Order: sequence, then C-alpha cells, then structure tokens
Amino acid sequence: MGPLLAVGAAVPASAAPSDAPGKVIASTPLPGKEAPGSVATSITYWTRDSLDQPRHALATIYVPTGTAPAGGWPILANAHVTAGLGDDCAYTDDYGTAAADVNIVTPWIQAGFAFVATEYIGIGTEGSHAYLDADAEANAVIDSVRAARSVAPALSTSYVVNGISQGGHATLATAAKAAERAPELHLAAAMADAPATKVEGYIPIAGPYIPPLPAPDYTTYVSYILAGLETARPDFDLDAYLTPVGRALVDDAHRLCYFDMNTRAQGTSIGQMLTKPLLSGDFRSVLRDVTELPVSGYDAPVLVNQGRFDLTAFPFLTDLQVAEMKAKGANVTYRHYATGHNVWAQALPHNIAFARKHLAG
Repeated sequence: MGPLLAVGAAVPASAAPSDAPGKVIASTPLPGKEAPGSVATSITYWTRDSLDQPRHALATIYVPTGTAPAGGWPILANAHVTAGLGDDCAYTDDYGTAAADVNIVTPWIQAGFAFVATEYIGIGTEGSHAYLDADAEANAVIDSVRAARSVAPALSTSYVVNGISQGGHATLATAAKAAERAPELHLAAAMADAPATKVEGYIPIAGPYIPPLPAPDYTTYVSYILAGLETARPDFDLDAYLTPVGRALVDDAHRLCYFDMNTRAQGTSIGQMLTKPLLSGDFRSVLRDVTELPVSGYDAPVLVNQGRFDLTAFPFLTDLQVAEMKAKGANVTYRHYATGHNVWAQALPHNIAFARKHLAG
C-alpha cells in the first residue's frame, strides 16, 4: 500500500490551487480510529452543489493494510443513512471505533475493498446540508472517490457505491451520474438499500389538514426535507408555507441530529407546521428539481434491496422507481426482505457478492 499524504487539518480553502472537484484541501490520519485491518484518514475536498457552486465536503478513507491487488484496491463508496444536517452530525470518522464498524466497514475491508465514506456537503463544513439533494449527493460521493485516490495511491479506478435510506437515494443519484461526471473512473455496480424515492410525489400532499401521525420520525423527516430545500434553493420562499411553529422546527432541523430532532418534534404534527397545502404555488416543481431521482442514465448494474414492511422508505414507491428504471433499460436486480427499514444487515452479503461479480465482469 502506498503512503498516505498527511497535511495540516487547518489548511485554509484559499491555499488550494484550484477548486477542481475531488481536489484535496486537507488530509489527516486518524490513529486509533481504524477499522480492523485498515488505515484511516480524514480528508476535506472540493465538490459542487446542485447549483454548480464550489463547496467543501468531508470524507473518511479506510484503506486495507497489506499489499494491494494488481490495479489497486477496489473502492466501496459509502453514502450514509440520515444522521442530521448540522456539523455535530458528522460520524464517519468514528466508524472504526463505533459499534457501526462491525456492520459497516469491516465486512468490506475483509472482502478486499477500500472504504470511502462521504459526510455530504455541509455536514462538518461551511453552510447547511441540502438533505436529499440528488445532484449534490452524487457530486459529493463521486468526488470523494477522486479525492481518496489522490491521497491513497494504492486505490483502483474501479469502485462500487452503497448506502441505505438517504444513502440509498444518494446511491441511485450517483449511479445515474457517475459516467458523465467522472469518466476517468469506472463505476462497476451500485447497491441501494431501502432508498428514499419519489419524495417529490408524496411530500407535496402535506398541508394544515395532516393530523398527528404515530411516530415523531415523520415530522423529523419533513423538517429535514424542508430545511434541505431551503439550503438547496435559497431563493425559494419557503416561509410562505410555514407557520411560526414550522419555522422554528425548520430552523432547528438545520442543526439538530436525528435523535435530538425526534425529541424536538415530539408533540408537533406536520399539519401544525404548514399554513397552506404544499401542492400550491411552486413548491412541488422546486422539490422535484432538487430531490427527484433519475430513471435513466444507469450505465452500471444496480441492486435495490427493500424491506416489505418499511414504514420510512415506502415499498410501493421503491417498486415504482425500479419499474420506471427497468422500463428505461436499466439493469436492475430487485430483492425483497421480510423486514422493516433496517434492511442493511440482511442485504450485506448480497451487496458484497453483487459488487464482486460486477467488478470481475
């Protein structure tokens, strides 16, 4: 394995010679936070948001120890689950020490992959995070692979992408954009677990008439989606749709991580957030522009894993997304599981096998 570049973590953005996507701004080793059998490094790199503005993003690289295979270590690009929008919600640099390591990083390291995990734009870097912004997610994931390869020379040009929930949304967005954005890389396969799909189809049905729902998660997710839309399209007048209660929730959504946001949302319904139906005005078209996933443009094979009892990423919406992708010629394998939203553990061996098969092919 080639040596990892280590430069000061506090290198200012102005010191970067350019803002080219994937250009590394800072790289810092993470001793003590390695997943077993790997070396961990945190990087800050340049990418672009969905308005094509240069932005910073963070990523953590876990490179296997030992001698890389011919052509370098293939890369698993990880797009993580909903963690929150604020800087305190960054956590991929703890994968090597947290319980999540056993479920997330180690199996891929043991399977012979380097693991590159983006934090998404605005989590741990300047500005807020545009939640479920498809183009911004894809840019960050693809550019994290570019950045990782400049820091760790033993990495291959071939990669696969995987994520669950928000990460499943990012996985599909990445797969549709990979060849166009980074033709110097080869995306061999994409594995989307319980992806958030068709958000632009069902969120706009919300309005003041929505009664309290049984779980605070739904208010949390709507708050995150509205906050993300505000970040992605700052010229859009979101306040025209919000009550004072809704405005306060969206403000808190910009900073509170998932479990804290659930506590904050307790006792507040989606209907209490809104002054008028989201179907009115330009809301739906703006939301579609930000969150809609492509149904064409998938050059790499795609595996979609869906729990049939999922109450977060609704199965019938995933069914529709997959059907439309297949109708447009995408090579999609669709697997169902008798589980809820946390389909990840059951899907993992299938994801690794799918990745290996298409890397070999």
